[in-house]
Amino acid sequence: MAAMTPSAARRALTCSIQVAVPVIFLLAVLLPAPACADRRQKTVFRSQPVEWNLEMGEGQAPPTLVFTTAWTWSGFAAPLAGDPVTVLGTIVAAARDGAIAALRPSDGEVVWKATVDAPLIVGPATDGTMVFLATAAGRVLSLKGGDGLPAWSADLASGPAAPIRVIGRRLLVGTLDGTLHSIDTETGTIEARQDLPGRPSTAPEPAPGAILIGTDHGVVLALDETTLAPLWRHSAGPAITSPPVYDGGRVYFTAADRTIRSLHFRSGHRRWTTRTGAACSVRPIPRDSYLYVLCFDNDIYVLNKRNGHQLTRVRMGHRLDSEPAATADHLLVVPFTEASVVGLFLPRLQTVGRFALDVPGEWFTTAPLLIEGRVALGFGRDEGRILALNVAEKKDDGTQPPAGPTRPGGP
Repeated sequence: MAAMTPSAARRALTCSIQVAVPVIFLLAVLLPAPACADRRQKTVFRSQPVEWNLEMGEGQAPPTLVFTTAWTWSGFAAPLAGDPVTVLGTIVAAARDGAIAALRPSDGEVVWKATVDAPLIVGPATDGTMVFLATAAGRVLSLKGGDGLPAWSADLASGPAAPIRVIGRRLLVGTLDGTLHSIDTETGTIEARQDLPGRPSTAPEPAPGAILIGTDHGVVLALDETTLAPLWRHSAGPAITSPPVYDGGRVYFTAADRTIRSLHFRSGHRRWTTRTGAACSVRPIPRDSYLYVLCFDNDIYVLNKRNGHQLTRVRMGHRLDSEPAATADHLLVVPFTEASVVGLFLPRLQTVGRFALDVPGEWFTTAPLLIEGRVALGFGRDEGRILALNVAEKKDDGTQPPAGPTRPGGP
């Protein structure tokens, strides 16, 4: 083949460039931007959104919350396992070494004690009258809420992978072998089982006629509340990090890629996705037209529940990884390692009260529990303790009503 002359080579190169430039431009328009550019735009927040418009006047000062110590109980030799629960008017807490106690909320006196001869890695569950526990070895036990005496027990093939929960008359236990068990709360009979796509990474949540649960393989499932037969599944990709919450025909949850997502409940199809600055593990809180999401980046995100648009975010002192206590007017949050409980006024989340634990080296290790005009919290890295606080609203004239939480309600 004859060699190409220099002039012919220049003409060929010019022709190639003329063809390539339009092609490159077309590809740049049609193909998505690199993932790194998309992530940088969505996850680095440099200014506050300004869409936070409410009917409440900007100058209206919410009432102040006043916290005072009611009592402290130090009766566990090991740290607490999970969050305390309310059973027949008592505070029931469990320690990791298997000790359980029911305390009177008025003064912290012990109503009854019990012991499980096995370690506990998740906290107790209750239907209001019975206490349910799942040991690390997979044994499920039921105790009578009035005296702590055993009612029944059942053995599972594996221990719990996530907090257990009572929904209706069933105790739902998701285990490390990737199975969800539905146990009759009265008899201890295992009524249904369902193999999951991966280990359960969230506690089960109720929905109309269904159970919602997320897995570490990035799947959210809606299961029939009686048979646990799958109704639909949604593959999010990364692990599901918060319990999926039903509200008004939608399902809200967070995933390990630092996203908050909304699904249609009937179909499981995605409605919207938005990003946060870090992972979230606390169940989203739907309230009116807003969605509140507590995040590891120290912020509480406030979203428009309908479209996922971020309205504002409120900076707290430390990581937020514990469930808040909610009333009609307030959220009580416990920032991790801050050793304080903070009262926030809804819907704007103004800080209206704070209580400092003031115990060097300690911080609150459980979610706050509202009961009989008090909020109870667990703390102790080496031993389990319960602190009860009186909560009252301070009126504009400086007087205080009888101690108690604000109007009951909330999610």
